Amino acid sequence: MKISNLEANIEIIEEEVRRKLYLRELLTGKIQGPLTNIPNIDMEWLMNYSEDQIMSPLPKKTILGYMKENNLIHLDDIAIIYFNKKISYGEFFKKIDACAASFIKNNIRKGDTVTLCMPGTPETYIAFYALNQIGAIAHMVHPLSSENQIKNYVNEVGSKMIITIDSTYDKVNNIMNQTSIEKVVSVAPNDSMPFPLSRIYPLTKSATKLEDKNGMTSWKDFMKEGEKIDIKNYIADYEKDRISVLLQTGGTTGISKCVGLTDDNFNSMVEQFKANVQNFERGDHMLTVMPPFHGFGLCSSAHLPLSYGVTIVVVPKVDINQIDKMIMKYNINYIIGVPTLFKGMKMVVNKKKNGGKIKKFNLSNLKYAVSGGSLAKNGFEQEIDEFIKENGGTIKLSKGYGLSEAVAGVTFADEAMKNENTVGIPMVHTNIKIVDPETRETLENNQIGEICIKGPSVMEKYYNNPEETEKCLVDGWLHTGDMGYMNKGQLYFSERKGDMIISSGVNVYPNEIEQVIESHKAVSACAVIGIAHPYKEEVPKAFICLKDGYEPTDEINSEIEYLCKQNLDKYSHPSSIEYRDKLPQTLLGKISHAQLRKEEVAKRRCKVYEKK
Repeated sequence: MKISNLEANIEIIEEEVRRKLYLRELLTGKIQGPLTNIPNIDMEWLMNYSEDQIMSPLPKKTILGYMKENNLIHLDDIAIIYFNKKISYGEFFKKIDACAASFIKNNIRKGDTVTLCMPGTPETYIAFYALNQIGAIAHMVHPLSSENQIKNYVNEVGSKMIITIDSTYDKVNNIMNQTSIEKVVSVAPNDSMPFPLSRIYPLTKSATKLEDKNGMTSWKDFMKEGEKIDIKNYIADYEKDRISVLLQTGGTTGISKCVGLTDDNFNSMVEQFKANVQNFERGDHMLTVMPPFHGFGLCSSAHLPLSYGVTIVVVPKVDINQIDKMIMKYNINYIIGVPTLFKGMKMVVNKKKNGGKIKKFNLSNLKYAVSGGSLAKNGFEQEIDEFIKENGGTIKLSKGYGLSEAVAGVTFADEAMKNENTVGIPMVHTNIKIVDPETRETLENNQIGEICIKGPSVMEKYYNNPEETEKCLVDGWLHTGDMGYMNKGQLYFSERKGDMIISSGVNVYPNEIEQVIESHKAVSACAVIGIAHPYKEEVPKAFICLKDGYEPTDEINSEIEYLCKQNLDKYSHPSSIEYRDKLPQTLLGKISHAQLRKEEVAKRRCKVYEKK
């Protein structure tokens, strides 16, 4: 009798669970036996999980189905707060249905791709879940991307429609005829604001004035288009391994790629998080400041809390000078952010206290504060822990490690794991191994090598890029390119992949900047490194060699800056440019970024154009 694929998969899962339970008993001393000192075989982190957590099944639902099922009997609870406007779960689901109907009216079907070039607004999450409802793919793009980047991203995935914030509309309009886009929907930040703020906002300096509306539909008009559509026949069932979300990333090599994520990837990240964080409670409030165009913002700061019944207080653009008011006003219980956010919060609060503008800042309601996006350094954790305590808080900063290829959630370090270099233990259903980057031989504890991940949150593939997928995914293991080691079940982070820079929590890829600068007719070579910044952690700096016959001038410098503005997002614009006669090289004749970093510390005297 033949065993079906489903039955075979169940047997594999059950065997894996039995092995984990055996290892847990071995690690806790209930039974005696040998250990290998190889992290992914011994799985020492299992000591931190209960048998029930290890045995917990993962959901087999769509992203919307999972979030909706957890809230169907709580329709009056508040899902989103946006500029004081409250949207209940019941209202949220109705808007999702209406949005899905409008997508259907515009011939968006299962498997089609729609680009969301948006910051965090209610419309972003409505469109995201609506696309999932009909089996279409949500392609998330940074609204600060350049015209050329948006054009390349859209063409790479073949988007049929783009929904964009109005401040990005001009860029989209300029490249529409060079893309597969059939329709543009423009969202104004005040579309979901309460009255009278929605009427006042268009009169402010922040408002975008759209003169040319050719080919553009407003969000409000778009939402009316599907009024006569019955979506019942278009609702997509759950399908294993179906791509539902596309995230733009530099991948593990820094070359622009599109990460293909499934329903299981998103939902399993939420389920695994439950094993690490016990006191998320319905009705609590999370400050959702992380943007939705990467996994940390879209899943950890939106899908995760919404699936718990936690209200998300959505902030499309952080005004760090108002962060204290928001935390106090909405009795924030959870903050997930990058180190820059916590540093800025501390700076603003202390400044206002010293200036007599506030007498008390109360963090007693805070249950979790999680820092991610970049590794905290130089006493940052202790500094923020002390700040929280000084302001009535009883918790300490938590952290984790992740990347877009794994929905940004791989490990979690709670308050007990305070060593600065540790990023915590793997999520309950996730395995980590450390390998020699050259031989790919599995290494033992305390040996530094490449971090590899296997688990339910690992991406399905790089979209339309089988070559890079094959390099990165080997026998189910995601090779991150990041360096680290394991000790006592905890992951210790050593180095980022390649020469990647993290500026204010945003990944910046030097080779992308170098290619843009080297396209200038006067440039013969360029190298970009990250240099320290007091607030942003790091910013890119460019070192440039000019061709014979050219000298560094303000005119050339301005032309290079314009090139960067046209082709790179804001975070990738060099903070400064240094012109050199030659750049240091390795023994193999390649430009030595490591040597440039050493020289930067020494502050060599060269002609430098600092960005004002």
